[in-house]
Formats: sequence, structure tokens, C-alpha cells
Amino acid sequence: MASIHLKYPATLLFLFLATWATAQVDTSKSGFGTYFFEGDEVVFEFDRRTYEHAVHNSNGKVVDFDDLDISNVAVTGNFNNWSKKGWKMRRVDANRFQVRKHLADFKDAPNWEFKFLINGTYWATPDADPKRTSILNMYDLKNPDAPGPMVSDTGNVRFYLRGYPNATHVILTGSFNNWDESTIHMKKTSGGWEIHLSLAPGIYEYKFIVDGQWTEDLANREKRRNQYDTYNSVLRVFTVVHFDLDGYHEARQVVLSGSFNNWDPNAIKMRRTETGWRAELPLIGGKHLYKFVVDGNWITDPANRRVEIDLEGNHNSVLFIQ
Repeated sequence: MASIHLKYPATLLFLFLATWATAQVDTSKSGFGTYFFEGDEVVFEFDRRTYEHAVHNSNGKVVDFDDLDISNVAVTGNFNNWSKKGWKMRRVDANRFQVRKHLADFKDAPNWEFKFLINGTYWATPDADPKRTSILNMYDLKNPDAPGPMVSDTGNVRFYLRGYPNATHVILTGSFNNWDESTIHMKKTSGGWEIHLSLAPGIYEYKFIVDGQWTEDLANREKRRNQYDTYNSVLRVFTVVHFDLDGYHEARQVVLSGSFNNWDPNAIKMRRTETGWRAELPLIGGKHLYKFVVDGNWITDPANRRVEIDLEGNHNSVLFIQ
């Protein structure tokens, strides 16, 4: 099964290989809707190309998606009491809309039903069935015992702010400490300000507060717009995970495939060991689905009892990194 080995470089992991930076999510896709997890957030994504029909939410009239001029999209479900307004989504390109929500918004239920609401009037549906809903599977995703940030000279992540020699004090704040504005004081150096933190694998947002003035990290090109119409810098912390499959000594080839590489059946070839097969790859925190492909046959991890069934009926092994 997958075993976790924490091997962080003692520098800030802003960027990794582009192929990994775009793949570290657990995506559950079907004709009924899309969502994925990024760190401690659930991201709902609506893509108009997925759907052929829409159903009027009051009279049940079915229309073709090609006939709709989509001005706004919202997601609504039993997590927001099927609100008529829903959670408004942001347009990300000509076809897709997204909205991000923290795990805390979903309380403790293991599953949630949801739909996409178009222009406040139409349900997006794959098969003209107005009763069809999508299922968001939280599957024990939350871990209240996950470690928080700890200031340490040997911490795995180094935050550095260049310049500001005349500043009196600089505070680091972010999603890792609930945006506390007073607890993490950075240390002045000859060239700027720095601090080391011990952080679990995951995706975090952060900013610096220089003598009361908030600023993003200008040395970090990855950022997200926030509710104040400014930007938060984004940090991705990876850990090396070893995936092991015992046995299958007569197999010609074993491949690791999962949500972390869009289920590519050829990309991550495992190597032979004395006991079976092994592969290593860097992953961020959160939930990941995976399988082994043994000479073309897809199997779940025999050593991992945690299995999830997706909307198409496929059984996948589940790995949580906290």
C-alpha cells in the first residue's frame, strides 16, 4: 500500500514541475457534475460542454444547452439547504465556472447532493431528468488532529520577504493559522525578513503584514484573488509517497494510476523490488484515489482496505495525506 515519507526540502516549495502542479487534486467527474479537493477546500466546477440539456426549475420544460445564453451559474444542494440563489460561481473561461468552499462549510455529513443552477432558472442535467443530483463524497476527509503550523528553525518551509530594511515588524499570516494577524513574527536578516514553519502537506494561502500594511509575496508568481479584490500568495507543500504492491512477480509491467495524474494508465511505471513493485511521487495533502495496472488489468491496492466507489461504479483505493 501507499506509505508516507515526509521529505521536505528546507526551502519554500512555491513551484514544482508543471505536470505535478496541475495534477495534485482528487477529482470526481461524471456526466452529473464535477468537484475536486485542493488541500482544505472543495472546488466545484461547472463546464457547459458536459451537458446537453437543462430543465426549467418550475415547469420542467427541457431546453438544449446550445440555446442558453449563460450569464451566471450557482451550485446548490443540501449543504446550503437547496438555496434558490446557491453559491455563486466565478467564470474562469468561456465554458467553465468555479466556486471554492472550505471544508468547514460542509459540517460532518459523509455525502451531499448538489446541482448546478443556470441563470437562476434552469437545472443542468445530463439526461433531462429533473430529479437527477450529483453526489459530493466527503469520505472522512476531515482530520481534526491534523497538525497546525509550528515556528521552528528546522521547519520544512522557509518564508522570505526581501527588503523592507526600515520596517519595525513584519507578520506572516495565512490559511494555516486562520489569518491571525499577531502570532507569527518574522525575523529581520541582512537582506530582508524570514521565518521557518513546520507545515503538513497541502495548499495554503498567505500574506505579509509590514508595519500594518498587507502585501502579497511579489517573489511568488502563484496567487489567488480574494474577497477584498486583492491577491493572496499560494504555497504548495509536497511530501514523497511510496506506493508498494507486494507479489505479482510474474507480471511484465505494473503502472500506478490515480487522480493525481488524471488516471493515465502509462505514465508512472513501477519498478521491481524484492517483494513486488514500487513507485514514488510527490503529493500534496488531501485525498487521492489510485489503482495499480498489472499487465493491463486494473486492481485496487490489496493492502489498503479503504476503498471508494465512484458514480460509474468503479472501485478505487483511497489515500489521505494530512
